[in-house]
Amino acid sequence: MENNAGRFSFANLSIQKRLSLFISLLLLCVILVFSYTSYLAVKNAALVSAKERLSSLTEQISSMFQQFGNIVLNKATETAKREPVKRFLISNGKDSVLQTQQLLDENAGTDTLVPTVELYDIKGVKVLSSDKKIAGFIPGKDFLFHQGPRGFVQEVGKLYVVSDKMYFPIVVIVSNGQMPLGYLVKWRRLVTSPAELSAFSKLIGGKGRLYIGNDDNTVWTDGLKPIPAPPLDIHNLQKVINYTSPDTTEVIASGRSVPGTRWVILVTLSKQVVNRPTTRFLYSVTLIGIILLFSGFLLAWYLSNYITTPLKKMTTATNDVANSNYYQRIEVNRGDELGVLAEAFNSMATEVYNTRQGLEKKVRERTQALQLANEELETFSYSVSHDLRSPVRRINNYVDIIKKQARPELNDETRQMLDSIEKNTIRMEQLIEDILNLSRINKENYNDEEINMTNLVQSVIDEQFGDKKSHYTIKILELYPASGNSSLIRQVWVNFIGNAIKFSQNSFKPCIEINSYDKKEEVIYTVKDNGVGFESAYSDKLFDAFQRLHSKAEFEGTGVGLAIVKRIVVRHGGQVWAESESGKGATFYFSLPKRA
Repeated sequence: MENNAGRFSFANLSIQKRLSLFISLLLLCVILVFSYTSYLAVKNAALVSAKERLSSLTEQISSMFQQFGNIVLNKATETAKREPVKRFLISNGKDSVLQTQQLLDENAGTDTLVPTVELYDIKGVKVLSSDKKIAGFIPGKDFLFHQGPRGFVQEVGKLYVVSDKMYFPIVVIVSNGQMPLGYLVKWRRLVTSPAELSAFSKLIGGKGRLYIGNDDNTVWTDGLKPIPAPPLDIHNLQKVINYTSPDTTEVIASGRSVPGTRWVILVTLSKQVVNRPTTRFLYSVTLIGIILLFSGFLLAWYLSNYITTPLKKMTTATNDVANSNYYQRIEVNRGDELGVLAEAFNSMATEVYNTRQGLEKKVRERTQALQLANEELETFSYSVSHDLRSPVRRINNYVDIIKKQARPELNDETRQMLDSIEKNTIRMEQLIEDILNLSRINKENYNDEEINMTNLVQSVIDEQFGDKKSHYTIKILELYPASGNSSLIRQVWVNFIGNAIKFSQNSFKPCIEINSYDKKEEVIYTVKDNGVGFESAYSDKLFDAFQRLHSKAEFEGTGVGLAIVKRIVVRHGGQVWAESESGKGATFYFSLPKRA
């Protein structure tokens, strides 16, 4: 059998514990829902604030780079306005060659970040350059010049990677009045130190990073080295994006184009840093929730105890009343519903006590009267039956004497009358004997013992059948032992087997089957025959005294035997019943407990 002793069951908890647990669970749900919604609200607010701050930073940094571009363009324009440069281009490289070369070399020499300065004619053909060159890189016209609505424009050009170094051109127009003559291209190296990047990150906060790239997404850099292109939509720079940076950090990012340049800048903030206030808020809310939950549990325990203490008293009092202790009273000094209920219970207990006392008095009186009546009836029955035996025997003796002494002088009619008197006196004597046996059952000493039913039934069969045994088919199946008085139970078998013999004697092949069934607390015994049977509608009358379902002419009997059986079986704590159909035999049952 499965053991459920250690299994938790909410239904087995007391009301106090269930109420406390219910309130605590309700409070926990409220705290969890409130904490989660608050956390989401704070997280969303922090994210919105971070995005706004990021967009503002990106605009400011874009403006800074625009100012830088204007500065370098202005410096290059100053060189492009020098007369030697103009004369050189106007003369197609024949005039002011040395002066122009000297100007280019001076521009390349005064700034260490400018490796070379080049001069192009109006067709984009390089006509002169400084002595310093960018080793391994000769850009063509298509790389340098950006075609605008009105022709080539002056601007800070795209980034180029040469031998792990990054360069960008500063392209300005050389003109004579309104007439463009050519282009001055000043190459500048992009150099940023780790210290500058760290200072910039601290300045913008949130572990911010700055990335620079071309507006055609060809080259991107973190200021120190080239990096893979970020997932930025160049055509929709107003959108804040989320992605994983090259250092595997989850970031939010905002991009802007830099006016006057071919650059796009991307500023990122770490989502972990952005969410740090949200995380601190979550920890604070969790701590507050734990404190509230603990406080709520204590309050719930106190309230449930305040509510359930009167109920516990009432439960104890109810159990006492159920155990016939009517003096229990509930002391509840409260004006609420529980106080009213306690007063009603006390009144009910008093009323039940008074009613119980009255009923017990009536029961005692009626029990005594019934017991006295039963004793008088049993005494009367025993006395009458006992006193009738002597006259009946005397009549029987007188008949016997008359038959022996005067038989020759008697005619046939007189002899028949004497035979009838003798036969009826014998039947009356048997009836008196059965009534005496019925009255003696309750008076007989009851000695409980385990009965070997097989041996007991076999002895009854041997006694009942005698020399008629060969005429019957007798089946004795497994008979389980039971507890009871062997002499009384023997009488049960005598009556059941005797009836089976009597009512099946006229069958073609009379058969009697005796069997038993083992139940949990009792054993059921059966005696089945193939005799005349009886109508099942009258089965409840079989075990009443003097009830017969067949005429005396058909089968002899007094109608007391089955009443004796019922009294014996009921005294043992069992039951007796029968099943049958007229002409199809009958089955009689009785049950006995396995233990006394």
